[in-house]
Amino acid sequence: MVKKNTFTFPCKENLELIKKYYAEINGINSFVPVTNRQSGIWAAEVHCSCGKVLEKAGLAMVEMSGGMVEGDSVDITLLQTLAWPVNLCIPGLIIMASTSKVEGQNVIVTFYIDLIVQAQSSPCQNDKDVFTAAVKEACNRHSQSIDEYQAFLAGRGMLGGCAAECGILYFFEESDTALLEDIMQEVLKSYRQIIESGAQRTPAEVDFTRMKDSRKKIVEWMLSQDYGIRVARQNNIPMELIESYGFPPSEHS
Repeated sequence: MVKKNTFTFPCKENLELIKKYYAEINGINSFVPVTNRQSGIWAAEVHCSCGKVLEKAGLAMVEMSGGMVEGDSVDITLLQTLAWPVNLCIPGLIIMASTSKVEGQNVIVTFYIDLIVQAQSSPCQNDKDVFTAAVKEACNRHSQSIDEYQAFLAGRGMLGGCAAECGILYFFEESDTALLEDIMQEVLKSYRQIIESGAQRTPAEVDFTRMKDSRKKIVEWMLSQDYGIRVARQNNIPMELIESYGFPPSEHS
């Protein structure tokens, strides 16, 4: 992928960290061929792992320089991954890190991590506790409080109300890179623990119906409210590119 911006975060090393993580869980042969696409103002690198543990784990880095959003010139570097375990009793995972600069404004880093409700009315409380504890541990190492970050996330109805709201959503600065990379690593460790602890759970018949409903809500939210998709539409980034890594398995072909 052709690098178009000079932002320090997210970076290719962050993408490689997550790719290696999925290879350890699903196997190195679980990846479909990498997709590299670009135009004059944007470039994208997309990976997708489909295996026995994670039905789909999509991962992408997208860079845009000199794009337009709502009539303003903007540069954006986005790293996003969404993972969907085969076992519906195990919650999914989302990590989204985006650095952007609108012309005439300061650089903003948007960072969102959370568990995703796959089928049950809410994820296992222990899963949520493990996830939150990992974020808190990283925050404590950097003398930061998780409370404000979580308060900003609560009640926002992210992912069509299917987000577990046990992670964080907040606007940071590039100087916070070390904190955000630390959070990312701790979250990946905790999610491995969540996958392993939920391996013996058995979904009920009703969970499959709930799963279809949840995934429908998530896709509807993405298409109507997701900022990244709005940016893509306004800058001629193909929807099939976003679907290939960002949509739930049942919505991806």
